[in-house]
Amino acid sequence: MARTRLTHTGDTPLIAAVEGLCFAGKSTLIRHLAPLLDAVVAPEYTDLADLPPWPPTSQDDVTTALHRLLELEQGRAADARARLAHRSTADGPGIVLLDRSPLTLIAHEHGMRALNVPADPAGAAHLYADAADAASIMTPDVYLYLVVPDQITAARRAARGAVAAHLDDPRVRDRIDGLCRTWMAGLPPARRLVLDATVAPEDLARIAAGYVRAFDPGSPAPPSWRSLADHAAERAPA
Repeated sequence: MARTRLTHTGDTPLIAAVEGLCFAGKSTLIRHLAPLLDAVVAPEYTDLADLPPWPPTSQDDVTTALHRLLELEQGRAADARARLAHRSTADGPGIVLLDRSPLTLIAHEHGMRALNVPADPAGAAHLYADAADAASIMTPDVYLYLVVPDQITAARRAARGAVAAHLDDPRVRDRIDGLCRTWMAGLPPARRLVLDATVAPEDLARIAAGYVRAFDPGSPAPPSWRSLADHAAERAPA
């Protein structure tokens, strides 16, 4: 498989977050995309540790969970930076693929509001934005958002097995998807690509690789996640 050479020539790695609902095919895309870009992969949170207990019984539980997930995020960043440091610099600073990012964690808090359990969307937005400002985590330069029809989701769920019930609740999925699509719609085109996840993974990877390869680091920067603190999670056009 031929590798796609990046045109990014800055002195920092390019960070691409792969986002989407459960069963969208994020990890599958990353498996096909990483070799094309010779990218370092930051695994999904559930591949690193068990998720915090659910449901939370208090706001203290929510705060504890958010800080635990921040620790995982910081660990992913440290590991990715260490792996990049051991690579040759001949091809530039490299690229990191995040299998989900703090956007997911903020959107999750909005989703939990649909179930009327303790949640803290504003606290999550500020917590991860503060960490981004301190550079203790990796902030995405670009977002790749996978969308898939409900019938395909159902088929994949049947084939792979269900996820935690609260993450698969239609109300939660709709709230999370709505917030993420609103976020994507507000980004400059150079910073986000919405992908049809029904396309064959190898073809999808080639599309995504071409997009990442053409990234212009001079394009307007994404806003801070703080802008999501009080954001209404309403569906917006892609």
